[in-house]
Amino acid sequence: MKYIYYATLYHDEDAIGVKFHDLPNVNTFGANVAEASDMAKDALEGYLLVAEDENIDLPQYTDAFDIQVNKGEALLAVKVDTSLVREREDNKLVKKTLTVPAYVDRAGREAGLNFSQLLSDSIKNKLQLN
Repeated sequence: MKYIYYATLYHDEDAIGVKFHDLPNVNTFGANVAEASDMAKDALEGYLLVAEDENIDLPQYTDAFDIQVNKGEALLAVKVDTSLVREREDNKLVKKTLTVPAYVDRAGREAGLNFSQLLSDSIKNKLQLN
């Protein structure tokens, strides 16, 4: 299932704190904004997976335009697809057939490349699924 919830980023001593407007029990932090954003997604994923498993009612998210942030704070939209998260956790492998030029195949094999891992890493990077 796809969700979006808004979090507020704020300065908290030597870190960037994260609090969710509609989910007061979901909080995290990071050393910088990038890490705090990653941690926000991770915390929301974990909370939503448990909520789905335990049939916990989730509040509708508050519209971004209705959320007031204080000076020095920033609003962050955090999107989660729990179906994708569950699939990632299951780590089920799916066979794909692909075509590459013969010289690329030969050079890759000679270099000891793992084509499946390389393709998987590239797709995850392109889709920002890390």
